[in-house]
Amino acid sequence: MQRLQRNIVITSSLVLLGMLCACKKLVTIPDPINTISTGQVFSSEKQANSAMAGVYSKLINGSDFLSVSTIGERSFAAGLSTILGGLSSDELYNYRGTAEQSYYGVNTNNLTILNSGHPWEIWYSAYDAIYGTNSIIEGIAASKATALKDSVRKALTGEAKFVRAFSYFYLVNFFGDVPLALSIDFNQTSRLPRAPQDQVYQQMLQDLKDAAASMPASYPTSTGERTRPNKYAALAMLARVYLYMGDYTNAAATATQVINNGADYTLESDLNNVFRKSSREAIWQLQQTLTDFSIKDATPEGFIMQPNILKTGIASFCLTPGLLATFEPGDQRLPNWTDSTDNSAGTGTSPGMTYYPGKYKIGKANGTPGMPPQAYYLVLRLAEMYLIRAEAAANGAAGGIGTAIADLNMIRNRAGLPALSAGLNKEQALAAVAKERRTELFGEWGHRWFDLKRTKQMHAVLSVLPLKQPWQGDYQAVYPLPVPEISANHYLIQNTGY
Repeated sequence: MQRLQRNIVITSSLVLLGMLCACKKLVTIPDPINTISTGQVFSSEKQANSAMAGVYSKLINGSDFLSVSTIGERSFAAGLSTILGGLSSDELYNYRGTAEQSYYGVNTNNLTILNSGHPWEIWYSAYDAIYGTNSIIEGIAASKATALKDSVRKALTGEAKFVRAFSYFYLVNFFGDVPLALSIDFNQTSRLPRAPQDQVYQQMLQDLKDAAASMPASYPTSTGERTRPNKYAALAMLARVYLYMGDYTNAAATATQVINNGADYTLESDLNNVFRKSSREAIWQLQQTLTDFSIKDATPEGFIMQPNILKTGIASFCLTPGLLATFEPGDQRLPNWTDSTDNSAGTGTSPGMTYYPGKYKIGKANGTPGMPPQAYYLVLRLAEMYLIRAEAAANGAAGGIGTAIADLNMIRNRAGLPALSAGLNKEQALAAVAKERRTELFGEWGHRWFDLKRTKQMHAVLSVLPLKQPWQGDYQAVYPLPVPEISANHYLIQNTGY
């Protein structure tokens, strides 16, 4: 965690000041001064909320020294999880192939410590978020200010714990065992060894339970937009963590709490509304900057996925033929959530259509500076809760196969597909869950890559694909740790095979 450790050497007050400055695009804050102590930063509700808003801004917009137009390839929470998870699995391929070595090793499952720059950005950006949340948790606990009400302290601490758990979820699913940093104290974090995944998951559980208990059910934004998480975002993330841990009873029960909140959440009947900022399906969204000329009104991921010229430009990250073949005839997700381009115009080759994720309709080709965005970046949504409950029920949770089929049919019917037979057995129901997760959640946050690993299907599915030959080994289920981190901390041990 060398980059993280360099931050830790700086006083927590300066780090928090940097967080406040980085979020100017999204919030109004007092003019900065040269130094701010932790007590001063958290001396009022406004300052504490600004610090939390700074964490969200860095997640989606990055730091000031990074180009916003490339942040989707630099931050785990702005598009990089989607790109790397898609390339590592059987979901995406990089159109430029060997010409873009920074992605070719990921796409062919042939990573080494020499071509792992993009995977390492997952590590750096996630730990940056964790450092920010730890700063807020400790700063609120240390503040004696009477202007910082107990209700605000409780809610913001819950938000910070939620983001910390969210960040650790992606770290363990990309890297396996990782250091469990719960403080900004350099003496505690600079020589942390890797904690077993089970221990990290237990910390996620505790953080998310605390968050769900302390965050309000309403959204803590003045407009009611879903750009800061609430209690139900914590429950949605908790349901996912339970599923990954194999706790099907709690996964189903927690997902049900979100599903039953019909006053706030419902499946959008129009597929094109799912990823709009006004989506009733959205549980948590991240709001991209609205003032950067390069990205215009696009989300970072939409900006990266879309070609420069619609219909004839090159789309860098294309959907694999295997994924396209998974869609059943009549599945409306295919025409509504994908788009295509004839890449021959940019390469001089014979015409050939390639398909790319089209869930976000605004990108580099059709964005407009200064326009109100059509979409924010969707992080958690209701459809996943139905899929989590379906998988848990098929594995023995309340309702059994009947509930699993009913939940899958909610997703299928929305996509224009016929209902599944009520006579499916367990194996057939689980196969149907896997198929619906693949066609519903494609191009979102690396779900397919994580699913293949947690269901132990990675080797069988990926090792036979032509693009991934010769298969280097199942050790590539986790990425190599950044070499600079190991050099700085001899307690860190590299993943096997690297």
